[in-house]
Amino acid sequence: MNVYDAIMNRRTIRKFEQKPIPKEDLTKLVDLARMAAYPANVQPLKFAIIDDKEILKALYPFTKWAGALANGAPKENERPMAYIAVIGDKNIKAGGGFEVEAGAAVTTMMLASEEMGIASCWLGAIKREEIKAELGLRNEYDVVYLLALGYPKQKSRTVAMQHGEVKYFESPDGTINVPKRSLDEVLLNV
Repeated sequence: MNVYDAIMNRRTIRKFEQKPIPKEDLTKLVDLARMAAYPANVQPLKFAIIDDKEILKALYPFTKWAGALANGAPKENERPMAYIAVIGDKNIKAGGGFEVEAGAAVTTMMLASEEMGIASCWLGAIKREEIKAELGLRNEYDVVYLLALGYPKQKSRTVAMQHGEVKYFESPDGTINVPKRSLDEVLLNV
């Protein structure tokens, strides 16, 4: 798979097969994230791989899923098999504000996971302080995002945006449909 195909095919998946992801694959995703483009090359991020069943279960209540869908949250037998916590280190970037760096890292991991056949969901609606406490992180670390990972148990696809409606929706067959603006709409001729 090339980068273009990974970008065009990757969609958020929120329901996962209950099949473990090899630790080597999770470590590879972190290795790729550390190579992402960071402003001024400061590299203020740390990453925590969470694949222990008990910790996964403990973290789940601190996450929010698919606000646009009535039944978008994964059931117990559909939950992620791993999280990668993206953590900002205030000893490296004292002012905080890690969103740009974390966005580059998460995007890199999502595209790489797509190539590996691993589905992903970028979680930003999370209870950061509770996650930090559960993981036993030191004060200088801020939880920025979680990347939920697993082998896909649902399908997701892009559809043409109609009348500016951005809300994703589920088809009767369970496929998630994600409206995207057309290239003609977003490409400005200057």
